[in-house]
Amino acid sequence: MKPKTRFQHKVAAANGRLQPIKDKAAAWAFRHTLKHFAFRVPSGLTTCLDCGCQWRESGESVCRCPHCAAELEIQDTLCRKAVARAYFSVLEQQDGFQVQRVFLLTVEYRKRREAVTDTHEILRYWLDENGRSAVTARRRTLGFYQDSFLLWSDIELRNDNNVYRHIACCDVYPNYTAMPKLRRNGLKGDFCGIAPQKLMQALLTDSRAETMMKAGRKQHLKYFIANPQRLDECWAAYRIVLRNDYHIDDIGIWADYIHMLVVCGKDIRNAHYVCPSDLQAAHDCYQEKIRIVRERERLEENRRRALANERKFKEMKGRFFGLQFTDGTIVVSVLDSVLAHYQEGDAMHHCVGNENYFLNPKSLILSARINGKRIETIELSLTSFKILQSRGLQNRPTEYHDRIIALVNRNVKQVRKRMAA
Repeated sequence: MKPKTRFQHKVAAANGRLQPIKDKAAAWAFRHTLKHFAFRVPSGLTTCLDCGCQWRESGESVCRCPHCAAELEIQDTLCRKAVARAYFSVLEQQDGFQVQRVFLLTVEYRKRREAVTDTHEILRYWLDENGRSAVTARRRTLGFYQDSFLLWSDIELRNDNNVYRHIACCDVYPNYTAMPKLRRNGLKGDFCGIAPQKLMQALLTDSRAETMMKAGRKQHLKYFIANPQRLDECWAAYRIVLRNDYHIDDIGIWADYIHMLVVCGKDIRNAHYVCPSDLQAAHDCYQEKIRIVRERERLEENRRRALANERKFKEMKGRFFGLQFTDGTIVVSVLDSVLAHYQEGDAMHHCVGNENYFLNPKSLILSARINGKRIETIELSLTSFKILQSRGLQNRPTEYHDRIIALVNRNVKQVRKRMAA
C-alpha cells in the first residue's frame, strides 16, 4: 500500500536502503534453527545430510558426523531427499528505526551431496523510539496455508495481521544491533522465547517492562507480555516481590494467586500475602476459599430464583402439606416449601433442591427422619404411586432403606386420598 502519514513515508524511505544480510547470519540460522538428520539404510550405512559424508553406524539414535562434526538425529529410511524450512530474525538499525527482519530459510537435502540453502526475506517490523510500528512485507497468497508468500513480490508497506505476528516470533541472530533507547532500557542477550517485536515495543512504551528486564526476570516479562491484563492487576504486588528479592518459580501460579487475593479483599501491598513461603500451598488455600464462596453464591442465587416459584409450588402440591406417617421410629413427612427442598438437598448433599423436583407435577418429595435427623429423601410418583427413588446422604442407601420403602408403601393410600380431594 502507499504511505499516507509522515511516519509511513519515513519507513518506506528507510525500507529501500536496507542492505542484504551477511552470510554469517544465514549460516547461523542453518546450524541453530533446524534439526539435522542422518539417513541410515538397513545395512548400517549412514549418510550425513549436511555434508554428504557416509560411514557405518549401529544402535544409536543420535550421532556426530565424523566429517563436519554436526550432531545428527538418525532416521532409518530408504529416502534419498528431504526439505526443511524455518524462520529466523535479524535485528538492525536503519535511519533511526529499529527493524526486525524475518527470513525464510529453505534447505534441500540430497544423499552424498552438501545441503543447499536458500534464504528469502519475508517481512520487516519497524519501530521508532516512541514504540510506533509499521510492517513492510511480501504479498501473501490466498489458500489453505496462511504463510504462503509471493517470493518475487516487493517488500512494501502492508497492514499488520496475525500471520506476520506469528512468524515474527522466531529465533533471533545473536549478533544484533539495537537503538540506544532499547540498550538503555535493558535489551541485551537472548529473547528467551519472547516475540522480538513485542518485547522491543514493550521496552519502548512501558517502564514496567524495563524494570523486569533490568532485574533479569525475562520469563516473568514473557508471561506479562502475553497477559497484559494480569500485569495491570499484579504490578503493585510485583513491586513488593522485587523489593524483597522474592523468587517465583511459576509466574502463572503467582499471578493467579494475586488475582485470588484481590477477589478475597486482601492487601496485595503486604509482603505477608504477596511473598508466601509456600506459593503452591497458599494458591491452593485461596482457591478453596474462593470455591466455597462461589458455591455459596451459586446456591443463594438458586434459592432466590426458586423462592420466586413458591406460589406455583403451593398451588401444585398444597393438598399434600401436613401429610405424615410413622412406624414408631421413622417419621416420613412431605416437604412443604421450596426452602425445605433446598435445606434437604444441602443437608443430604444431593440435588433435591433442583426445580426438576419441586416443580414436577408427577412426583412428590418426602423426607424420612429419626428423632428429627434426616435419614433418606423419597420421591413418590403421583401417577403410578410407586417409589421412584429413596436416597440417603450423598445419594447412598442407608440401613433403614428397606423399612422406609415398606413404610411409604403401607401408607401410599393416604397420598391417594389427598390426590382425590
